[in-house]
Amino acid sequence: MNKTYTNAIKNLIFICSCILVLSACKKEKVPEKENISVVKNTFTIHGTLKNFHPQEVYLNKIIENSIYVIDSSKVKNNTFSFKGFVEYPERFAISFKQYSSTVILIVENADITITIDANDFENTPIEGSKLNSEFKNYQLNSKKIFKKITYLFPQFQKYRLENNANQLADISRQMKEIEQEYVDFSYNYIAQNNNSYIAAIILRDQLKNTKIDTLKIINSYNKLTDSIKKSPDAHIIALTLNLH
Repeated sequence: MNKTYTNAIKNLIFICSCILVLSACKKEKVPEKENISVVKNTFTIHGTLKNFHPQEVYLNKIIENSIYVIDSSKVKNNTFSFKGFVEYPERFAISFKQYSSTVILIVENADITITIDANDFENTPIEGSKLNSEFKNYQLNSKKIFKKITYLFPQFQKYRLENNANQLADISRQMKEIEQEYVDFSYNYIAQNNNSYIAAIILRDQLKNTKIDTLKIINSYNKLTDSIKKSPDAHIIALTLNLH
């Protein structure tokens, strides 16, 4: 197989995975609690379960590729709830006793309602949270870009069987264009929403790409407002790139 095409496929598969629901995090014991400043506002998460019946639901902190249980809720009449506070909004994972699937949501100090259907974990409705709605819109627009890939796979199979190097090279070029379209879309979104916690979340995800444009990430980070730079996602960016 054409090496350039293979690299393009790997890059796009990786990026697609970043915008889909995280479903394979490793569960760990919760680490020693960090010092967190008490804030006045609190969050509540009211959850409803459909088409599966776990006895207990867990709220998890995400650290790298693992999740750590920080709270649990017994399921009663297919419902569960969590209450607490966060100093800054960030992504958490909801997991379930005796089930391997997880659902990602942004926890902010708001009254959040979530309906989780075992038949459609990826499209979990989350209401009452402006940040989750904003991030969902970003994901939907990102997926529109990657839908273009579906038209390339049948062609790829055909030209691979024919061992048609010229056509495979052309597909590789198209894949790179789609990849660049997504990257440009993400950075434009960050620039236009530099006072949003979603911008910090998206920018942090750029650190996970197989090809990292360090200068571009730093320039985008510098354009974030001071309040957004205090968020956990922005802090990780600064720590990773030695920006403090």
